[in-house]
Amino acid sequence: MRLEPARLHVFTDFDGTITRPDTLEFLTSRFGGGPALYRETGRLLREGRLTLREGILRDLESLTVPFAVAAAAVRAEVRVDPAFPVFARWCAARRIPLTIVSAGFVEIIDLLLSPADRAGAEVRANRLEPGSWRCRFRDDSPDGHDKGAPLRAARQAGRRTVFVGDGLSDREPARVADLVFARRGRSLVEWCHEQSIGCVEFEGFEEVRAHLDARLAA
Repeated sequence: MRLEPARLHVFTDFDGTITRPDTLEFLTSRFGGGPALYRETGRLLREGRLTLREGILRDLESLTVPFAVAAAAVRAEVRVDPAFPVFARWCAARRIPLTIVSAGFVEIIDLLLSPADRAGAEVRANRLEPGSWRCRFRDDSPDGHDKGAPLRAARQAGRRTVFVGDGLSDREPARVADLVFARRGRSLVEWCHEQSIGCVEFEGFEEVRAHLDARLAA
């Protein structure tokens, strides 16, 4: 199936998709309730006993260090897929809108992605109150940020939507998207199979770019 650049809009998750590892997992494990708390939050989310909004707050409330201390560790130890800035420039060169949709935080994204790395990509995420771990959610949805909303709007405007993701917060945008890339070995792949949603498994953004490039040239 050929894709037309003029009609395409690409959306991508941030944590666990652009980064390794998920930054909230890193923060909770290192500076909060520890890996066991993070795993328990994940279990409660999967069982439907917590909303995503509640799960994020649960992990955030366990953090015990100032933001500046955690920020230094995030910069030093969380890795950005080196193929992502290349992918962002590839989209920009073809005038394909690229939007980062995250259940995480603008302030954390800003630590890891410079404006040059984003190449003009829009960022839609929750926010932290300055100098604190208090969250200002993007909207009033149970997730705190309805990541499917911009994909629905893009489709209503006649765009073909691509979504790249890896985990639980990515289910709604994956349900909406015309084409889904799900990171290999992560929970989104299994969920897409359970829901009979076709997905392309990937490990890094070089694979995403190559796949889209082939479809644009078909």
